[in-house]
Amino acid sequence: MDDMVVIFSPDTIRGNIIHKSLYWHGQKSKLFNKLYETEAAILSFQPKLLIIDTVDCLSKTILFLKTLKQNQPNLRVIKLIDSKTLDDLDRHQISTIGCYPDPFDPEMFIDNILEIIDDIKVSKSNSKTENSVQKEKVNYVEKEIPPFFQDVELKWYERLFYWIRDLTY
Repeated sequence: MDDMVVIFSPDTIRGNIIHKSLYWHGQKSKLFNKLYETEAAILSFQPKLLIIDTVDCLSKTILFLKTLKQNQPNLRVIKLIDSKTLDDLDRHQISTIGCYPDPFDPEMFIDNILEIIDDIKVSKSNSKTENSVQKEKVNYVEKEIPPFFQDVELKWYERLFYWIRDLTY
């Protein structure tokens, strides 16, 4: 389910605002308030976007973010963070890209999330078309022409007959 967004928020009000806003915009999302549930959802749903609310629990999520960076390198992470603790991420070598400091405008935040989701879908469709073109090229190269089609002078059924006869002897 690549189009699903996983949301972690220990604050149920803020998490539900994000979850319901995405739902109203037609985007599937799952909301969790525990880190182990979020981790299990990431492993089972394989989402391309994770929203983490770290406003009240940055100390709990630092280790989670570090392991997430190693284990899920293709997962895009959006972090809601208290503006006072933004320097703590740098100190723990966690990227500040995709951070939204508190207070944030929910409407602007959801619009940015929807743009990110559209970018992910576009890049995913581009990679699929590139992969299918590469697979077609590989398939044409790997196929061999059967020996009975190599002799142009004979009719196809004569070539088939000779080929089958050669197999039986």
